[in-house]
Amino acid sequence: MPGAAVFADRGARGWGRGGAAFVVLFLAACGYGPPEPRATVDQVVRLGDSGRAVVLVRHDIVRRPMGLAAFPDGGRWRFDARASMEYLVEARSREIRLLARQDAGDEVWQSFAAHLVGVEADTVAWLRVMGCPRGGECHPDLQRSLAYRLSFTGGATPVEAVPPDARLPAQRLGRRVEEIDYVRFTTQGDTVAARFTEGGEWKALFRLGPDGDLVPIAR
Repeated sequence: MPGAAVFADRGARGWGRGGAAFVVLFLAACGYGPPEPRATVDQVVRLGDSGRAVVLVRHDIVRRPMGLAAFPDGGRWRFDARASMEYLVEARSREIRLLARQDAGDEVWQSFAAHLVGVEADTVAWLRVMGCPRGGECHPDLQRSLAYRLSFTGGATPVEAVPPDARLPAQRLGRRVEEIDYVRFTTQGDTVAARFTEGGEWKALFRLGPDGDLVPIAR
């Protein structure tokens, strides 16, 4: 039946075009969105009896899963970049200075995290960066740890290990007996706030900008 053969041939050609379009749409539905910055203030550490503090910001460039890539549980975000940034801020003047940045390398890519773990003489801080090698699982046996000496004049120097006696200053809301300059800091994840009197109002001083950088809030 020649007519049937012609019909079958046309159908095959039609499926070829439609099938190709379906494959393209299917692959597009399994992709990721455009890169976007994601940042959060992870730590704020006040320095001695002063209005200064070290602020640690976690900064990532992520791509959100889209379409079928988001099933069944929302999917996993794809990370294009992961980093930690440390700032020195002054509450009353709202001055801010970027001290250092640590970009996640392959050895600490998975579950990348950074923590301030000690302050020395209000001039140096100790920083620990942790994570697992890129592309695999992450559990305690695979976790790597890197240590840095963070200078408040700027810059972070890799060191073999954090000193065993490194400690963060005690943080308390109440005024100490010998305290002269009362300042307390807090964070809501995207802002850094302070108060200047015991029991006083918290004032937002710094916020995360659209690119994830910490910037002062206009008075």
